[in-house]
Amino acid sequence: MQLILEDIDLKTCWIKSGKESFIYFETIDSTLNIALDQQFQKSSVGKIVITDNQTSGKGSYNKSWYSESYKDLTFSIILGSSNNFQQNLIDETCSVIVSVLNEYQIEAYQKLPNDIYVRDRKIAGILLSNVQSGKSSNYQALSVGININSNIELKELDSNAKANHTSFAKELGKEINREKVLVEIIELLDKVIQKQVNQ
Repeated sequence: MQLILEDIDLKTCWIKSGKESFIYFETIDSTLNIALDQQFQKSSVGKIVITDNQTSGKGSYNKSWYSESYKDLTFSIILGSSNNFQQNLIDETCSVIVSVLNEYQIEAYQKLPNDIYVRDRKIAGILLSNVQSGKSSNYQALSVGININSNIELKELDSNAKANHTSFAKELGKEINREKVLVEIIELLDKVIQKQVNQ
């Protein structure tokens, strides 16, 4: 089922709040490509690029990120060029996702530098990316992929994969409301970004 974003009214400060938070594409190659595009970096800082069907998701070290259409969460937050975010944003983003998983009684941990695992299975990945925008600044974007209701076996898709995937649904034995998880993560992430901007 397609994400229902029009009913979401985010209570956020740095990330765009209210009904103007999302830039939605039903299908797109990668939310990161949009989030790092110069046009969006100039006009849409603080907005969230999100899709139901990401066909060429990006992971770390030029690897692919696989998700199942209409079942998982794949989004990128447009960070702009005013702040120079580093690994600590990835670490705190991982902490946010682990805390949300814990609320659902799923024990998870960060596998450095940027993945979230449940036991020996990957459930989420984070990517902080940038492109040069002039001599002294970079456009930045924070991308998040989280397995919510998918049932894919990664090694069947990628023979080079080192770990298989799990998801909220696999761990809990039932489907989970994607919009609810999205709001929980974004509102916590907003506090993380706001804190780092103010440091």
